[in-house]
Amino acid sequence: MRKMVWILLLLVCVGCVTVKVPKYLKDEFPYKKKFYASFEDTITATQRALKEAGWHVSDISSPTVFEGSQAASVPQGKQVLIFTEIRQTPLIFSSRYMSLNVYVRASDDGTDVEIRYISVVPMFFKNSESYKNDTVANKILERISGLLEK
Repeated sequence: MRKMVWILLLLVCVGCVTVKVPKYLKDEFPYKKKFYASFEDTITATQRALKEAGWHVSDISSPTVFEGSQAASVPQGKQVLIFTEIRQTPLIFSSRYMSLNVYVRASDDGTDVEIRYISVVPMFFKNSESYKNDTVANKILERISGLLEK
């Protein structure tokens, strides 16, 4: 009986983890691709590709607030930073929390799209963070490309 109490107490403690996933993601490991399409068409295709991949857009903002001097070099109104809602994926004893930022900026000969990814898995004493997910980023970039070809 005592073992059951300790096991239940342990399971309750495992479920009480606070996870902080930042809204703005630094360019730790960005996935970049240039599209030879207009800025407006690329933004529309990006939002649609995110929606089709199951990511919900939570906010669209000007990157000058977050990027500083790098974003200031692009003409005003020709860049946006798209934030997604945090997605939770259940694991065996924990959950994975994922988020995306998509930085879309106009360039001289097209539009640059940069996808930033973060995944946080809470552990007992420390959170495990990852900034790489080739499958997710490439799937979204390929879908944007497919939507722009139509």
